[in-house]
Formats: sequence, C-alpha cells, structure tokens
Amino acid sequence: MKNLKNKIYDFLTSGSKVSDLAEKSDESPFTFYCGVIYLTLHRIFHYAIVIAAFVLFLLVGFGGGYALGIVRQQSVPTVSELNQQINHSQNSATLYYANNVKLTKVNSDVKIDKASDSEITPLVKKAVTATEDENFYTHHGVLPKSLVRAVISELTGIGVQTGGSTLTQQLVKMQFLTSQTTWRRKVTEMFYAHKIEQNFSKEDILRAYLNAAPYGKNNSGENINGIKTAAQGIFGKSISQLNLAQVAFIAGLPQSPSIYTPYNSKGEVKKDISLGMRRKDIVLFRMYRNGDITKKQYNDAKKYDLKADFLEPKKVTPPKKQNSYLYNLLMNKGSELIATKLIEQDGLDVKEIKKDTNRYNQYLSNASDLLHQKGYKIHSTIRKPLYTRMQRVVKQATLGQDKTSRDFDQATNRWVNTTEHVENGSVVIDNTTGKILAFSGGVDFKNSQVNHAFDTYRSPGSSIKPYLVYGPAIEHGIISSKTALADFPKNFGNYIPTDYNSTIENRFFPAQEALAKSYNLPAVNLYSKLLHSNINLRSDMKKLGLDLSKSEYKNLGLALGGTDYGFSVADNASAFSNFYNDGKRQDPYYIDEITAPTGQIVYKHKQRSYKVFSEGTSYIMQKMLHQVVKNGTASSLNGTLQFDDSTLIGKTGTSNDYRDIWFNGSTPGITISSWMGYDNFYGHSYNLESNASETNLALWSQIANALYDEDPSMFKLENTIERPASVHKFKVLSKTGTLPGTVNFDGEDIDLTGKETTALSLRPAPRASAEFGIGATHSDYQLFYDHENGESNDYGHTLIYSGKTISKKHKLSDLFSAADGTSTNNEEYYGRRTNVNSRESSNTERQVRANDQQARSGQGGNNNAANNGNNNNQTANNANGSNSNANPTNTNEANSNIDSGNPNENNAQPNQ
Repeated sequence: MKNLKNKIYDFLTSGSKVSDLAEKSDESPFTFYCGVIYLTLHRIFHYAIVIAAFVLFLLVGFGGGYALGIVRQQSVPTVSELNQQINHSQNSATLYYANNVKLTKVNSDVKIDKASDSEITPLVKKAVTATEDENFYTHHGVLPKSLVRAVISELTGIGVQTGGSTLTQQLVKMQFLTSQTTWRRKVTEMFYAHKIEQNFSKEDILRAYLNAAPYGKNNSGENINGIKTAAQGIFGKSISQLNLAQVAFIAGLPQSPSIYTPYNSKGEVKKDISLGMRRKDIVLFRMYRNGDITKKQYNDAKKYDLKADFLEPKKVTPPKKQNSYLYNLLMNKGSELIATKLIEQDGLDVKEIKKDTNRYNQYLSNASDLLHQKGYKIHSTIRKPLYTRMQRVVKQATLGQDKTSRDFDQATNRWVNTTEHVENGSVVIDNTTGKILAFSGGVDFKNSQVNHAFDTYRSPGSSIKPYLVYGPAIEHGIISSKTALADFPKNFGNYIPTDYNSTIENRFFPAQEALAKSYNLPAVNLYSKLLHSNINLRSDMKKLGLDLSKSEYKNLGLALGGTDYGFSVADNASAFSNFYNDGKRQDPYYIDEITAPTGQIVYKHKQRSYKVFSEGTSYIMQKMLHQVVKNGTASSLNGTLQFDDSTLIGKTGTSNDYRDIWFNGSTPGITISSWMGYDNFYGHSYNLESNASETNLALWSQIANALYDEDPSMFKLENTIERPASVHKFKVLSKTGTLPGTVNFDGEDIDLTGKETTALSLRPAPRASAEFGIGATHSDYQLFYDHENGESNDYGHTLIYSGKTISKKHKLSDLFSAADGTSTNNEEYYGRRTNVNSRESSNTERQVRANDQQARSGQGGNNNAANNGNNNNQTANNANGSNSNANPTNTNEANSNIDSGNPNENNAQPNQ
C-alpha cells in the first residue's frame, strides 16, 4: 500500500495521465483509481480545514475589532452611575422648569416595590438561576458563545438573537438599554455586563435583577416589575410565604411576561393560562435537573392547584392625569429627541428612518416607554414664575364671545352641544439665545388640549410684512425708510388689492408710514418690485424658520399673509426676534438637556444661528417698526405699558374677516408674540369681532406687564442701539423720498421742493427723479404733479373698491368711487387667491402631521393633535371636555372670495 501511495503522489506531482500510470502499477486499475480519489479528497479536506480556520480567525478578528470600535464610542459609566442605575433608579422620568426647578414626575405605567436582600429567599435564587442562567455564579457577565453568535449573526445577516444572555446582560438591557436587539446594542450590553461583574457582587446583581424584571400584570390590571410586587399582586403574599409552585410560576414570568401573566388589563384571570402553567413546569424541571429540588418536590409542585391561589380582581384608583400644555409639549418633544438618539446609537440615518413611518413610530414608542419606565430627566427652558404669571393673565382675560352650536360628532356617532371660546397662543422668546421662556397654549386646557402656541398654523396676516417685504427691500437697497410707495388703484392680472375696508388712499406713502399703518397696496407694490429684482426671498425666509413653497412666492397675496399653511406662534416670534439680534435668528427651543438614568447627557441643545439681515437693516427696521407702536396700528399700547416703550418695536396682523389676530412685539431682550382666534371645529367659520385687534393688544400689554413685574432685566431696556456705519442718514423731501431738485415730466420742468424729513438707508440719498416712487403708473404721477401744481383732483382722496373685476366694458377707474368722509387706517386687507386645489393638498399634509403628533403624545384622547388651521377632520374637545371631530379654519384665507357673484375674482380682504 505504501508503494501505491508513493506512486499516486508521484502522479499528483507529475504531468502523466492517470491511465498511463495505472498501467505501470502493480495494483489493479480499480484499486489504483480508488486510492487516487481517496488521497485527493483527503488533501482537499485538510486544505478546507486550514481555510476554515483562517476564515474563522478573520471573522473573530474582524468582529472583535468591530465590537471594540463600538465600545470605544460608548461613554464609559462610572461605578457610581452603574450603582445608581441598577439599585436606585427611578421608574419614570422627571420634568423640570428652567434652573432645575421640578415640574413633575411622570406617572409610571409600571408598579414596583423593591425587595431587600433579606426578603429574597434561597428558593427564589435557585429558581431564577436554574431557569435563566445556570452558570450565573461562575461566569464573568458574558458567555463567550454569546459574542461568537452575535458576530456570526451580524456578518451572515441572520440577525441577533437574545437567547443565551446572562442574568447580568438581562439586567443591563432592562436598566440601561431598550429591548431592541441590534448588533451595536448587543455589544454595548456585553460591555456594561462585564463592567458590572467587575464592580458588584453576584448577590448585588441578582437582587437588582429580581427588582427590575417585568412580571406581567397584577390583579388590578397594572403592569408590575420586581419579584416582591409580583408576589403581592398575584398571590397576595410576601416572598418568604411563597411555596415552590408559586416561586416557580413567578420565576418563569420574565421570559415573556405579557404571555405568561395570569391577568388581563382588567385584573381578571385569563380564560387560558396554559402557557404560564407550562412555563412553571419548565422551571420546576430545571430546578430538579440542577439538583435544587427532589423528584418528589418536583412532582408535588407540578400537581399543585396553582390557579386557586390567584387573587380576585381588585379595582384601584387610577393616577391623576398629568396632561397640560407644558407637560404634553415636553413629553412629545422628549420622545422625539430620545428616539433620534436611539436611531443614532443603532448606527442608522435619522432622516432615512423617518421616511419609514412604521419604523420611526417604533422608535418613538420605545422612547415613550423609556420616559414612563426609566429615570430620565428633561430640563426645559421654561421659567416657572414667568409661565405661571402668563397662564393667569390669559385665563383671566376676556377675549371675545363664546360660540355655541349643536354638531354631529362622527367619533361617537351622535349629536353634541359644543361651545367654542376665543383661543390664544402666546410665546416669549429670548432674542439672543432662542430660548422659549414662557408660553400660553390656550385659554383653558380642559376645554381644548390643542397647543395654540406651537401646534396650530394660521395665516400670519400683515405680521409677515417686516421680514418678507420691508426687511429685504432695505437690505438690497431698494428703499430707504422714506421711499415713496404707491397706493393707487392697480390691477395685477385681476388681483386688485386694497387697504382697510376695500379702500384706496390714492396717494404716495413714505415706506415708514406705510408699514406703521400697515397699508396693503404699498406692500404689494414693493413685494412685486422684489420679485422682479430676482432677490432670493425664499432663502431668507428659510433662515427665519419659515419654509414656504416656490408657488407661494409667486402669489402677490403672500405679502399680506396669503400662505398655504400658515405659521405657528413660535415660528412667528422666532422670525420677528431677528430684528433685535443684529439680523440673526437663533433656532427656538424649549428643551435644554435630557439626561439618562445614569446621569449621562443624552441630548444637549446646540445653538444654531442664521444670519438673515445686516446690522444696518436691523437698525433701520427697528426705527420703522417702533412707529407701529408710536403712531401706527399698535398705538393703543401707549399708556398701557408699565415700562419704557422707547425701544419697543412691533407689528400687527389680521387675516380676512378677522379670522386671525396677531401682534409681534420686541424689546432688545425678548420677543412676545400673541395670536387670537377660534379653533373652528366641526367646519365652523367663526370670526372675531372688529375690535379684536385692540383686544389682542390689550392682552399683549397685560402679558408684557406681568413679565416685566417678574423680571425686568430680561427686557434689556437699558440697551442702546448705535447707528451702524453702514447706515446713511440724510434729509429728503417728505412727499417724494428723494433729494430736492428739478425734474422733467412729460416735457415740463418741475422744481421738487418742500418739507423735508430724515431718512435712513444702506445707500446714499437718492437724487430727484420724475418717477420717484415704487408701484406707480404714469397716470398716478400725472395725478400727483397736477395736484402739486395746485389743481383740484382726487389725489389723496380715499376711494372705495366696488369688488368687481375689470371687464371689456369697464376701466380700472370705473371700479372705484369716492368715499364719504375719511377712512380708518389702522386695519388692512389682503388679496384673495382662487387656487382651491393647493388648499386641498395642504389639508392632507397637515392632517398627517396632526395625526403623527397625536400618535406620539402617548396621552390618548386628552392630548389632541395639532390644530392645523385647515379643513380637515380632527379630534377636538367640546365644552364638556369630550372628544369630537372637527374642521378647523383654513389657513389659506387667500383662497376664498367675498363676492359670491364673481367666484373667480381675486378680491382684496382685511389684513392687519
């Protein structure tokens, strides 16, 4: 045979054919061929072993290196942090006002009563270790096979399984991590387990496990954690009083508490508890196999009638609901931020996960569970004294008439009596940091849980003018503070905007006065000029936190608040705050920090600043917006404020038919924004009274006074704003906004002289020009110059718009008539648009956002989704606090039309 092997090896190393070598061999050809096959396979087998060993070495090396990389990315907990979490951790989150002032401890959805070392009997220890971790007293926290299995699972794509985890690993998962079993989470789990084993005794670890493990439900239907709670809630006994069968049953519950628990959510014993009983028998068998009990004890415990020991159902008083505007705000946002952290810990892309609604909702659910079951701490920026005073002011204010009706509730399929109150949403923001210092979510949380400060989106009305129209015009040198803006009848392709009460002033206005008294037509003319100047308004608005679509910018009605979706009060306040922050806007925020139960910071707000306008533009806008308060649409504030208002700037806003009322007001330190309106549930279209703007200003004054009384320093009234070197200050003619001089109009030389005023601009003073204004036509200039020459004409005489559009039979002038008396100039109208399709599409998107917020709230029907200001069905609360479907007001006020006889006309509407 040896001779045969040598010949075969000769063959394998030579170039001879097998047939030639076989003929020369002393063995039979069959024997020779078999020998060749055997030795070939033998060699291949050895090669395979070597290759497999090499591959395994690479896998282990790669997996170990990868695991080490993950571990290095983890913040290393101290022994004190580990001890705090496994032995002294709270079972729910705590919410804080600013400056570490406690708001409330979140009601835990788990009942727990921890056991001491002396209460945990040897029988319990044997049952748990025999069932869950028979090597508990010999391993060092992690079994090597767990790491190998995790590496292979990750590399092969089979997935990571939890089977084989030690008790220490299970403790880590319960106290430090979520229940998800990704590769990164598994490696972190092993790392923590190893460190715990290094610093704590086995008895400490076992006690911590028994106090943290979930045991299903008790006879009151409550979720229970901890073996002491389980003994009391299932059998009504202390741990020391439990017999073998009872111990075995409880010891088996943590593997799958929801399945093995004997009780349902009502505290009633399930009809089928066979799975739990089978699990009990498995525990008994493992104890017997492990030598912890005798065969007789095993058999007797199996036959024991355990069902007879289960407690009868018991009703308990549910904990008081913690819903409030602030509580819901912090819990919802906290869940979002923790969910983001969990996604990042799993090495996934947050934006991609959010595209997968189901997957993202699972992370949100996990985050909500953590807040209700773990000792997280959420620190907000909301200052308790300011918040408390603000709630009191708003609740005591009289904002308008209640609207009562009888409506059909689709949710309950019955008719209900409903009462809607005038609602308010207000926000106080620090200009420099973006911190939300206080807010008012509504008049009465019991009546409506919609947070009107953050979750409703309403037409901003003319409050949009400073940062969409006048700010950019100043920034790009198109106007000075005294540039003349035209307020003459004008047709923009069947869009005929007017001022208050369908009037036209039929004259030129200095930009500062047009803004202060919020005339509409000058703003539309200026916005049209901006659009034709190819200025990237969308970029500036995004920096202000206001993301509008490209199509919205094409509509001139946007200059007067005609948006598709509208803005929240927080959005509006944040945008307006830039004027007292050198043209920079800070991202608004109300959660400053979130810490994990270990004390480690899992979220810390990072300030982001967006430069929108130059310091020069900010300075000029401050001077212009102060006139709004001094002698413009907010002049009723004069005499009502308990502080120096010389640095106060502001802007009013009113959507059509007094549907939405706004006021943004800023001092050098803070911005306070206030909105008023009805929710308009059930498809109602309630409008505010004509004096609603004055009511809102009075409310704003009361809020500002209360805040000033609490903390004057945050207003920073002592801050003096010096004129930047970039701002030119010069004298111009009041009537033209230019330097005096001789101009030629229609071949006639005209000397422009007269009263002068001080103007501010980023460019030098403009020279005299025949066509000096923005938005005027040749006939408008003719009217002006004829008036200057002493002719008696309609220049400066208020005209009233008939509401009709131009036809072949009519000229633009035919649509206006002289007004009787003088017009009131403290309100505005904005033009309506007729693009109903865009409104419908916005409803769908807004409803999705509303539903998503309600799903995240974790507060059930009492934490309503955002009222989105659109015609969509949404949960609301009637006067009795019951849930009802509603149709909130449509934010796109520009889409409707007051002239029912001409539904396709683009008529102008009020907008302050």
